[in-house]
Amino acid sequence: MTTAQEISASIDIPGRKMDFEFELDDIPRHWFADDAFRSTYMNALSCLFPEGERMFMDAVRAHQNKISDPRLLEQIKGFIKQEAIHGHEHAQYNDYLKKWGYPIDRINKIEKAEKVWMKKWVPKSHRLAITCALEHFTAIMAHQVLTDPQATEGMHPQFKQMWRWHAIEETEHKAVAYDVYQQAVGSYWLRVITMINITIMFCLRTTLYQLIFLWKDGELFNPKTWWRGFQFYFLKPGMVRKIWRDYLDYFRRDFHPWDHDNRALLGQWEAEAQAYKPV
Repeated sequence: MTTAQEISASIDIPGRKMDFEFELDDIPRHWFADDAFRSTYMNALSCLFPEGERMFMDAVRAHQNKISDPRLLEQIKGFIKQEAIHGHEHAQYNDYLKKWGYPIDRINKIEKAEKVWMKKWVPKSHRLAITCALEHFTAIMAHQVLTDPQATEGMHPQFKQMWRWHAIEETEHKAVAYDVYQQAVGSYWLRVITMINITIMFCLRTTLYQLIFLWKDGELFNPKTWWRGFQFYFLKPGMVRKIWRDYLDYFRRDFHPWDHDNRALLGQWEAEAQAYKPV
């Protein structure tokens, strides 16, 4: 039987040059199933990515000198390429959100100031543990985007294309930061305690930005909007309910991201990725 570590070492991580050209005149404000809650949730997620991706790259780079495995070193290069492109594309996406009056510049300042503070005051081992935790979040959410039609049902085609591309690449590189952490740091307790902290902070930060967007949209006190949010999380598509078990796996001592062997998705969606050239 192939082990998770063997699967991880077998994964190629190409950088892909992206060319998303959003035509905002064609995109409605509530672009996800005409649903204010779903649309603002995805927009809030996107606001976390540009500075978050930079932190991920820095955290992995800071431990690269402790890695001797040539295969992992090669994967680190691919990881950095992919995250750099993700940050760039989401920065463009976020700029487009200004059209709807969202305070994107202020949010960007908050995100940047926090990451500067973290780089100065948070030990690099802790920043790598944070990266592992957030990469697990993105990996299990990406799995839902790629496997559950309800997870993207009703998305505007332009944004759907971008989120599915991001999900493919998050799946490809989901173990890189973890493998670096295991070789360079290895502490189980730091890993799981960090996940608890990050779960709280990730949910709070996403919720804060979403509340701002809902307020700007005049939907903050609309009971129908919150009912749709409850459905989104727990009923249909039931995002929290569906990722909960995969999330808890992270707390096993012997956990590895490729215990969730979804390599088949990479081939299944390869035709979509062929629209973009590796760089």
